Amino acid sequence: MNRFAELLDRLVLTPSRNGKLTLLTDYFRAVEDPDRGLALAAITGDLHIATVKPAMLRMLVTERMDPVLFGYSHDYVGDLAETVSLVWPQTPGNIANREPTLGEVVAKLQAASRSDGPKVLAGLLDSAGISARFAIIKLVTGGLRIGMSARLAKQALADFGKVDVAEIEELWHGLSPPYTALFAWLEGKAEKPRNTALALFRPVMLSNPVGDGDLEKLDPADYAAEWKWDGIRVQAVAEGGIRRLYSRTGDDVSGAFPDLADAMHFSATLDGELLVGDPREATGTFSDLQQRLNRKTVTPKMQQQYP
Repeated sequence: MNRFAELLDRLVLTPSRNGKLTLLTDYFRAVEDPDRGLALAAITGDLHIATVKPAMLRMLVTERMDPVLFGYSHDYVGDLAETVSLVWPQTPGNIANREPTLGEVVAKLQAASRSDGPKVLAGLLDSAGISARFAIIKLVTGGLRIGMSARLAKQALADFGKVDVAEIEELWHGLSPPYTALFAWLEGKAEKPRNTALALFRPVMLSNPVGDGDLEKLDPADYAAEWKWDGIRVQAVAEGGIRRLYSRTGDDVSGAFPDLADAMHFSATLDGELLVGDPREATGTFSDLQQRLNRKTVTPKMQQQYP
């Protein structure tokens, strides 16, 4: 667990893109399954622990210290995970003789029921040091905030296996943590995983800058132009009764747009721009679209306000 905690600390303190890629690829080489795959899932947002919520953390810590003092501490530090990891009372006798692995911690948390969740989490925090506590809390709350996107994590995975990131993206949504088969392929120990899932993401072609002198060589008659609306690029995929909506980086955003998914009465992959409103009448602003973005579910009222 401490190796994962160290990885998070170093990623937070490393501002450069290449530095973060190096840290993660080195971690993949040094750490065995299933820990490296679980770490990858945590970074990409694909590791789910449903038994622990932020409110539970507050309850646990205020049982162990004055609630007002905790409130002041949280206001000063600003981050819930960091605050709890620092103020959690440490009893020397509770420190484990052996450091648990990331896999063991995740297994305990995922196996716990909602009623047992607080007790299991408290036991893990009691037996961990400050850095490990911070990592455990980040795991259960799901918001790492380490300055590393899912796309960048996939690029690190591609660098680790010396493959094109497009190959990772094509496989990604058909795989699940801890990605043992994926790592085996990237290390040359097994064949490339066969993806039998439907409605998968297809890596998109992104724009590239025009070099010096290239613009003069282009004939406008060879190209078509389209309006750029105030939206985002998405990929709508419908196949075998499965309908999904992906961002341009391959994130599944279907949950935020169920009304659009319901209207995908076709069998194809469409690459286009998503916006609020109807271009034939009046379109909304990007701010309107943001009301729907980054949500796992949306209410009927929100769908009506920002269709």
